[in-house]
Amino acid sequence: MDVNHNGGRMAKWERRIARGIGTLAGAYWAFILLIQAIWGDTTVSSEGMILAGLIIIMVIGVVIAWHWEGIGGIIVVIGSIALGTFAYITAGHNKLFAVSVTGLPFLVAGILFLTSYWKKEKSRIP
Repeated sequence: MDVNHNGGRMAKWERRIARGIGTLAGAYWAFILLIQAIWGDTTVSSEGMILAGLIIIMVIGVVIAWHWEGIGGIIVVIGSIALGTFAYITAGHNKLFAVSVTGLPFLVAGILFLTSYWKKEKSRIP
């Protein structure tokens, strides 16, 4: 079996899995933001604004990664580290749970986007 063909197939599966995880995580958090904006409190804290900004960056990163895995993957990985760090700092008791729920899905998707990009580029090199 051709190594380049197998690498391209693996990159395709990694890209599909990354798109699924990233889209699900992004849709979930976008839904939470939308519900909060419609039915939430009228006062928004600075923590809420930072969280909303980070989530918007993550959703934009996933959308970019659908078309350009390298750039979008970098945005998602950096954003997920920032989101996980923010969740760890602001969480009350269950810090690791907060990190795993907020930043971890995006981190996994971002790493998969990047590995898919690298494998795709490696399979193009003659």
